[in-house]
Amino acid sequence: MTKNIRLIVSYQGTDFLGWQKTPLGKTVEGSLETALNQILNEKVKLQAAGRTDAGVHAEGQSVNFFTTKKNLSLPKLQLGLNALLPPSIAVLHIEEKPLSFHPTLDSEGKEYRYLICNGPYQLPKHRFFSWHVPKDLNENLIREAATELIGTRDFSAFCNELPVNQKNPICTLHAIEIRKIEPDRWQFSIIGDRFLYKMVRNLTGTLVYVGTGKIKPSQIKEILSNKKRALAGVTAPAHGLHLFRVFYKKTENGTLFVN
Repeated sequence: MTKNIRLIVSYQGTDFLGWQKTPLGKTVEGSLETALNQILNEKVKLQAAGRTDAGVHAEGQSVNFFTTKKNLSLPKLQLGLNALLPPSIAVLHIEEKPLSFHPTLDSEGKEYRYLICNGPYQLPKHRFFSWHVPKDLNENLIREAATELIGTRDFSAFCNELPVNQKNPICTLHAIEIRKIEPDRWQFSIIGDRFLYKMVRNLTGTLVYVGTGKIKPSQIKEILSNKKRALAGVTAPAHGLHLFRVFYKKTENGTLFVN
């Protein structure tokens, strides 16, 4: 009997060439697939809610696979995976889902978090997890610009390229939260229904440009309407980005739940 198994996976993306398998080197998908094949003694194919780029981290990546393994103990499978996987990957949760469940198609949205250090130096322990921008950032200007990005918009100006299978540039941003987590450290939380290629990093780079005075908040509407990538800010580096959680809809009452 076929089972649809869903995992919630956390990983440090530093040592990986992103989520998706590639012959060029080590990936999160490849590492997780190898461990599953070894334990289940059958080949599985993974699907993930988001194909994170090289260097990007995740705290709540949603992944599924199908298996015909009999007498499968999910707690034992979780223990086995965490024993076999490299220390930069951890399976936080495991459960059986209906055969119709798909981690990407059923997703109602995602929350990404981007970390920034704007002090004169960055502690070495943060160097793989946050972008060092040693400049003053004007929080009020950043918040003003962020409000112009909320809503359903054509985000072509914040996409490096539209893949062949992703020609729709319309996305809905539900919230952008700007928070200082330490005197010289910032967290940008961005929640939306879907995201274009490198969109979160381009939004972050643009907000940083606003905070340093390179772009005015009043220019955000013009950037959106002109749809030109060159008008927006720099693409923030991958290592500051974290896929924090994935949202799904509960069937019984239609409300969103996390992961």
